[in-house]
Amino acid sequence: MEEKKFHQPVTDHAGENVIFIVYKLKDTPDTADKVKDVCSNFTGMIRSMQNRFQESQFSAVMGFGAEAWAKLFPEQGKPKELEIFKEIKGDKYTAVSTPGDLFFHLRAKQMGLCFEFAANLDSKLKGVVECIDETHGFRYMDGKAIIGFVDGTENPGVDADALSFGVIGDEDPDFTGGSYVFVQKYIHDMDAWNALKTEDQEKVIGRHKYNDIELSDEEKPANAHNAVTNIGDDLKIIRGNMPFANTAKGEYGTYFIGYARYFSTTNKMLQNMFIGDPVGNTDRLLDFSTAVTGTLFFVPSYSLLGDIGG
Repeated sequence: MEEKKFHQPVTDHAGENVIFIVYKLKDTPDTADKVKDVCSNFTGMIRSMQNRFQESQFSAVMGFGAEAWAKLFPEQGKPKELEIFKEIKGDKYTAVSTPGDLFFHLRAKQMGLCFEFAANLDSKLKGVVECIDETHGFRYMDGKAIIGFVDGTENPGVDADALSFGVIGDEDPDFTGGSYVFVQKYIHDMDAWNALKTEDQEKVIGRHKYNDIELSDEEKPANAHNAVTNIGDDLKIIRGNMPFANTAKGEYGTYFIGYARYFSTTNKMLQNMFIGDPVGNTDRLLDFSTAVTGTLFFVPSYSLLGDIGG
């Protein structure tokens, strides 16, 4: 693989422990310099962590919102599908659009390593960013979401197929090796969800709960989650979803994160979920899950990240 195509680890397994961070940039004289310093040192920071903790499975991804990319790197042009996410408003549910300039996705076997890396980022960006959201995710049971079903079953494998779905190719040559990442925080109504019988939950998801086997076409409703989000074998994304919770507050959720070669693929899935195809056939899971964020970022290749860091 050519250096320009050396992508960030967007096809990695969801991981054991995760920190997701969304920052807003402040308008200061130091903002551009401090962000570019992180860009130029990002791979070195990762190598240091991986060399010190070789069994940690540590990885990190850095992305940019549309406004931040245009402001920080006007000479680079714009990735073809990078834009401010447009709210999707259906008759019943809305995929909200929320702000975000910088995005970090940190993964490791131990949360302490994610914490150390996040603390180093915060130190480097001190004074020029404001945290919009920080969410700590964890692997639950055998890769289940909080609602009790295995998440990410439809992901392509971590191989050439995954790269073809998750990484920009020669169709956008200035940004080959990059990726589009879309994130949403979902809060689940666990009282309503747990009030359903297991067989009714299975019809919401479209899979059996205990063995993760897909329901037959005869069993599966048209508005099941995996039916609505399946838009064809040639249109897939790489999900790295993670559960999160604050049990004392009764907050239980899923952090949806989808890496894609084309954001239009992710957007089509969202349209199907929130508007329906046909219109009105919305995702049944939305009766129990509310999207409280929604932001699109561009993840440059490692080599482009180094270049823009100067």
